Amino acid sequence: MSGPEQSGMNESLPRVEQHVLIHSKCDSYRVEKKLGEGSFGKVVRCRKLDTEEIRAIKILKPKPNAGKAEIKALKAMRKLDADKNNLIKFYEGFNYKGHTCLVFEYLNESLFDFFVHRKLFPLHVSEIRVIAQQLLVALDALKSIGLVHCDIKPDNIMLVNHESQPFKVKLIDFGNAMKTSTLEMVKRIQALGYRAPEVVLGLPLDEAVDTWSLGCVLALVFIGRHMYPVLSEYEFIRVITQLHGLPEDEVLRRGSNVDTFFTLTEDSGWTLNTKKEYKRLTGNAAFMSLLKRMLHVNPAKRITPRQALGHPIISCIVLIFLCPFYVQLLPALLNFPLNSVHAPSFSLFFPLLLAFSSTFYYENNI
Repeated sequence: MSGPEQSGMNESLPRVEQHVLIHSKCDSYRVEKKLGEGSFGKVVRCRKLDTEEIRAIKILKPKPNAGKAEIKALKAMRKLDADKNNLIKFYEGFNYKGHTCLVFEYLNESLFDFFVHRKLFPLHVSEIRVIAQQLLVALDALKSIGLVHCDIKPDNIMLVNHESQPFKVKLIDFGNAMKTSTLEMVKRIQALGYRAPEVVLGLPLDEAVDTWSLGCVLALVFIGRHMYPVLSEYEFIRVITQLHGLPEDEVLRRGSNVDTFFTLTEDSGWTLNTKKEYKRLTGNAAFMSLLKRMLHVNPAKRITPRQALGHPIISCIVLIFLCPFYVQLLPALLNFPLNSVHAPSFSLFFPLLLAFSSTFYYENNI
């Protein structure tokens, strides 16, 4: 970062400006610039003072148990050779002004940014093969220690240094990683564009969810777009059914969410619900999930008004009225005139943004 952070930044994070020194028990780091910021916190590029080596430090927001699960996963990964297994190197964790900080090796660019910079132009099969081989090695290594990443997507795949090591990649961000044995306790993992069908249908989960996500990533860089719909779980299941046929009977009978998408009749067996039927079923389910959280017996776990306003059944009602307004407003906010050749893309971008925000809510609150 070349100067102080703008005043609009999240105040729950410390003001980490260029040249500020961050000290752990073992080392000291000088901040060079901010690399990114998200719901988790921010990442800054730093230089280790004693060796002048570059590091990336992830500074987490001060939430309860912030970083504990990730640190646990990273410590488990110390059994593995990070370079050999194409996993990011983790050096240390410490507290800085009440914030958990995680120190990693510095990597050059995410696969997402790389793909955007080449204007979504598909990669050649020979290039994809190199990426696939490295990430399959990473997944196999994680499986060997009983760990599942749960959030594989282009943002979490980093090019180490594309100029000196073309398509050398590493898997990063283990904030959602968990033991395979604990997957049965979760309902929602993975971003929708990379979410495995067993997650959507409520089936028992294992490390195969990571393989699905990786397949979606490889398809994306091969054809230049998502292989499956990313805005709606119903459209996702509908397209899968069209391409692959109905899931097997034994699969459908085990899924806790199957009735949302399919109906079993004595005459014709399993049939895909219509979109109208799906909306009716999910509308009721969404309302019940809100009601359940509002009526939680433990007041500490009861949903807050702010959280309730972000619940899909509330936010979607509001957006029915506001969406046309925002579609018109968004280009202006981003300094594009409404008659700009870029303006049509924003009308497509906004629903995508809504879908991502809804997905994020479910993953963190349901």
